[in-house]
Amino acid sequence: MYRWMHVLVEGRDDREFFNVVIMPILQEQYDHVQIWEYAGATIDRRISYLRSAQAMKADYLFVSDMNTSPCVTARKGHLVECHKNMVDPGRAIVVRREIESWYMAGIGDEACRELGLASLPRMDDITKEQFEKLIPQRFVSVVDFMSEILKKFSIETAKRKNNSFRYFMEKVKEKAKKDLA
Repeated sequence: MYRWMHVLVEGRDDREFFNVVIMPILQEQYDHVQIWEYAGATIDRRISYLRSAQAMKADYLFVSDMNTSPCVTARKGHLVECHKNMVDPGRAIVVRREIESWYMAGIGDEACRELGLASLPRMDDITKEQFEKLIPQRFVSVVDFMSEILKKFSIETAKRKNNSFRYFMEKVKEKAKKDLA
């Protein structure tokens, strides 16, 4: 049986992160992995995409930043409601606080030194604005800095430094175990 996984991510930075860090893991479990950036799409277009994935019996994950939601449960509730119950809360992944926190979580002490950063013990609540303030001056852009982080990214380090990333990785691992059973 041919197995598909659709990963719906908010924007470009999310897509780049998933392409580099998550795609290789998912490709071990699925015949085809599609990462779709939904930020510019209307709610109706998102719902249509979800319907298509469900019609083909494909797995999917709907990834969203927590942003200003008071908690993960509230954010998942909002996603379900605004997408007319097409998002299964069990397939919703909420990045605490924003995807930049996952980027930063994956760099250990040695990588921090190489990038010109102080050691970063916990990365659960980093916002885009805080991330941008951490960028050393030698980087010409946010994209350049993110690209360098991804070259040095460690999944094990990120799991230790960010709870929502660890939860996501456990969910992926759990899904793989169920599929092998």
